[in-house]
Amino acid sequence: MVITDYRVQSVLRTYSRQLQKSKLARKLEIGDSRQPEEKVTISEEARRRMIMDRVATQAFEQACPK
Repeated sequence: MVITDYRVQSVLRTYSRQLQKSKLARKLEIGDSRQPEEKVTISEEARRRMIMDRVATQAFEQACPK
């Protein structure tokens, strides 16, 4: 009996899909479907720098169109 590469790839693809579905189903059963919250705080100085960079980039793009 000959097993082709295509058959092996197909079996592996199907197995990985079923594995992902089972992990998702397990998470939903447990109630672990919510995303963890992440908060990022930026200092006032960093916020000013970021705004200045954005303004400078926009001004440069308007002054020198492509």
